[in-house]
Amino acid sequence: MSEAFSRGKAVIWAISLGILTAFTAGSMISVSTLRQDMLITLVLFLVSSAVLYVLVVKNWDQWAREQPLVRIVVYYVPLFFGTVVLDATLSFIVGWQGLLTTVLDTLVAGLVFAVAVWLSFYRGADLVREFVVEKLDAEW
Repeated sequence: MSEAFSRGKAVIWAISLGILTAFTAGSMISVSTLRQDMLITLVLFLVSSAVLYVLVVKNWDQWAREQPLVRIVVYYVPLFFGTVVLDATLSFIVGWQGLLTTVLDTLVAGLVFAVAVWLSFYRGADLVREFVVEKLDAEW
């Protein structure tokens, strides 16, 4: 299932995934005020949408091959799971330490975003599937 490229579709995908990214990662970054939280979420939205737009345009042929729900799941599941697991682990180890926690949360958000991008746009999901099928001796 491949759809024809259009800038409008690429913009919609980038903004939609940018919103998911900003609200997911923004909710985990520890800040002390609502204003800082809103600013972090806005910055995450703008940066992730810009990065995602470039990636969607650059990898359109691979991206458009998959069913839309599969695209969202492959991107969002590792983003959400990684955010929850790593942030919970970080909170357990460090707790609330002001600027230190904010910086570490931001680094975790960047790492999780990079993994989600790798899985979605650089055939990471295909490599993981091939590895699992091989190790479990399953038929796909």
